[in-house]
Amino acid sequence: MPNTKRKRPTLKLPEIQPGNWRGEILRSCTASFGQVVQPGPPRRSVEFTYVIMPGALTMPEARFTWPGVIMIMTPTPMKTEFPDAGRLFRTEHFGSLNLSLEVTRGQFSDMLRMLEAKRLKDFHFTLEDEAEDSWPIYSWGMSAAFSMQSGNSSPHRGGRCPA
Repeated sequence: MPNTKRKRPTLKLPEIQPGNWRGEILRSCTASFGQVVQPGPPRRSVEFTYVIMPGALTMPEARFTWPGVIMIMTPTPMKTEFPDAGRLFRTEHFGSLNLSLEVTRGQFSDMLRMLEAKRLKDFHFTLEDEAEDSWPIYSWGMSAAFSMQSGNSSPHRGGRCPA
């Protein structure tokens, strides 16, 4: 009797490729604020502040768009070195990626206002070769669109961006 059991199809996800990626923020983000005691010595309380948002991460040459989670975390005073602009991690049992971006406290404050106003959506990042089960980010950038007030579009005639 012939075997009539069908083999389950498997999804073969593409390999992560270094290069220039594009990203899109999908929906709203969650901001978290808190303090935690670091045992030391010396013992001290350290803040933590971060945002997490769903995203779509598109590989170079638009080969594949991965679902992902984007995390942007402010540095603590104990973190003084930033060798990379962030890191990309592949989840082992799910077809998704986690993108962690490094920011300064000033950038984070500016970004929080832009995220709240829903002005940040698209971004880009440059991925380097894999190192230590993740991929370092060489650079990243986001831009926000502002519309000028009608009638005064020239900055030389009193035009301004909204506050």
